[in-house]
Amino acid sequence: MVSSAHELASRAGVEILQKGGNAVDAAIATQLALNVVEPNASGIGGGGFMTVRFAKSGEVVVLDYREVAPASAVKDMYASEESKKAKESVLGGKAIGVPGAVRGIFAALEKYGTMDFAAVAEPAIRLAEEGFEIAPMQKDIVTDAFEKLSKYSPGCAFLPDGLPPEAGTVLKQPELGKTFRLLAEQGPDAFYKGPMAEAIVEAVNRSGGAMTTDDLARYEIQVRKPVTGTYRGYTICSAPPASSGGTHIVQILNVMEHFPVSEWKHNSAEHLHVLAEVSKLAFADRQRFMADTAFVEVPLAGLADKGYAKALAEKIDSRKAAEEVQAGDPWRFEGKPKAFRVGGAGGERISTSSFSVVDAEGNVVASTNTVNYFFGSGVVVPGYGVVLNNEMDDFSQDPESVNAPEPGKRPLSSMSPTIVLDPEGRPFMTVGAAGATRIITALAQIVMNVVDFGMTMDQAIEQPRIFNSASGGKAGKLAVEEGIAPEVVEALEAMGHTIDARPFGGWFGTAQGILFRDGRMNGGADSRRLGVPVGY
Repeated sequence: MVSSAHELASRAGVEILQKGGNAVDAAIATQLALNVVEPNASGIGGGGFMTVRFAKSGEVVVLDYREVAPASAVKDMYASEESKKAKESVLGGKAIGVPGAVRGIFAALEKYGTMDFAAVAEPAIRLAEEGFEIAPMQKDIVTDAFEKLSKYSPGCAFLPDGLPPEAGTVLKQPELGKTFRLLAEQGPDAFYKGPMAEAIVEAVNRSGGAMTTDDLARYEIQVRKPVTGTYRGYTICSAPPASSGGTHIVQILNVMEHFPVSEWKHNSAEHLHVLAEVSKLAFADRQRFMADTAFVEVPLAGLADKGYAKALAEKIDSRKAAEEVQAGDPWRFEGKPKAFRVGGAGGERISTSSFSVVDAEGNVVASTNTVNYFFGSGVVVPGYGVVLNNEMDDFSQDPESVNAPEPGKRPLSSMSPTIVLDPEGRPFMTVGAAGATRIITALAQIVMNVVDFGMTMDQAIEQPRIFNSASGGKAGKLAVEEGIAPEVVEALEAMGHTIDARPFGGWFGTAQGILFRDGRMNGGADSRRLGVPVGY
């Protein structure tokens, strides 16, 4: 089974499964197809994370192919008022990190797959060359990105005749199809060395960046151990830094374990108040401590510690919302002194792609990939059809931050491809989401919806959600999604929450997942997007 943010991508993955490929083969086919049918959201000009559990060994690994800052990066590169006014961390070449997706794709196939790139890319090449029909939501996305696409990439496939395509238009991307064929013939070096690398560097630098072919040639993926924790006997396995997501999902669930969630009415005021307070504490810690662990020491064990969770739970007033929210002291649970450096982190937008795959042998994949904003930096590589990310925006603009830009550093992420195991250690759920920092709270809520409230995957994903964070010692507004009862919202206001009412939609994250229950697989894909789970 494959559950992704677009039916055509789910079907591409299933096509590979039906041809005998394993879950990793199908995951790469899905990822490449999403590059075609959701070019605004993810692709080979970006990066991501892939969490894999192997049926035979039970081992779980995370492939980290997150983008890195080029060698020209300096800590204060976005600190000036001029830079902020020009939105240099978001638009054009200075916003572009060195893409990791292609190295990640080939590493996954080489280490864990059974097929070569040419085989798994067939469905994506077909979609790129034959085209697919633009949905109304996608037409709106291109329109939203029109200004930057027309500025940096006026001749790109996404602006036929110089304008956004109408819904129902068949969008063809022959240049991207050509790029996939080159990768099939020449391998990853076709992207990181030679003419394509030179074209990427030229596109970056022509639009204001400072990247070199050496930056591309030096890129390396990392294979990491997952962040793990438990929630009511279930084991959570998710992405470690440079993703903050896995750590803070575990942290939120650890704290929620101290409350009788299953005894509360789902999405009641009592339930949502406590969840909001826990989320604020987690995000205060995220801002203070989280960054690339190759550059900064991060108290990962402390943040995921059950004792630390108990200390945080004791801070929560069950009747009143906290206005002042300071980071805690996870270092104490690692036997180290408290750190005082201030963080400051970005997070991917809803233009991220997430998907889950399970094969016949029980291998499980959860993967999340992104170019950050819609169509990333707005720069599309001429002749190759590659949308380049704007992941440099996920660094802090504060040069004193632990998450400030540095050469070769990975910007902090919220991507959290997650695999949950049951108390016997068997696969129970695979799930991921798009939605910037809302990924973290969306996935925590989905896990609780299944574990505490017994929902199916689709039910768990479709429930209206909340989001609350904290920054600079102050609580943010409590974002409440349409569908939460008006009397609950009133009760939350009475507790002191400042409400930010929002429509049901992608702002709260868009999730896809697969649940294993009673010997069957139950797929779910978010109606906040175009997702469809497909099995056979």
